[in-house]
Amino acid sequence: MSTSYTAPDINTSVRILITAGPTREQIDDIRYISNPSSGKMGAAIAGAALARGWQATVIAGPCQTAFPESTETIDVTSSGEMTDTVLSELSTGYDLLISAAALADFTPARRVDGKIRSGPCMTLELVPTRKLIDEARKAFPGIMIIAFKAEHGGSEDEMLASARRLLATADLVVLNDVSKGVFSSDENEVWLVSKDIRKLPRMAKDEIAKAILDAAEAIRVSASA
Repeated sequence: MSTSYTAPDINTSVRILITAGPTREQIDDIRYISNPSSGKMGAAIAGAALARGWQATVIAGPCQTAFPESTETIDVTSSGEMTDTVLSELSTGYDLLISAAALADFTPARRVDGKIRSGPCMTLELVPTRKLIDEARKAFPGIMIIAFKAEHGGSEDEMLASARRLLATADLVVLNDVSKGVFSSDENEVWLVSKDIRKLPRMAKDEIAKAILDAAEAIRVSASA
């Protein structure tokens, strides 16, 4: 687990930056690559943060979810735009980054202007997108980072091993299996992975958000001890 986090004064309000929803990677002006992320988990985290008296900002990809009125919301579209916006926003001073958005892992190598004409088969070249939490950790080594890790089936041991690898960058990883119909749902089932592993049963995303922030508080208190 990352050990670089420096706890703020425990008597001051925590400033939290949350990413939410999907991203869109444009193929041409009317087609794109995306995913079904609804942004509901990010909205639930924002609501739980506000209930604790924290200051919450959400950077949201294209989604229809309503975020709490007291939340500052910044709309973005692509994975690159979300990463750039996170880095810019973090430079204004935050205590905690929760990367709950489902950023695309790949983006077209080039975007075609206008509309690709219908016709025979075509090959679409994809290149990897930037890794948001890696760039955030490098630029802001003192911030606490909670990363989400989406897996699709496979054994529990394999999924947990994948989540543990993220602990080189993140202080806590929220692992979820998206093959269980959690996209756009009001419920989820997750593991909270740090030096310890805690499995949460399927429950409302509002309750999962509270558990995530409880875990963040525990890390915060531990760092200040």
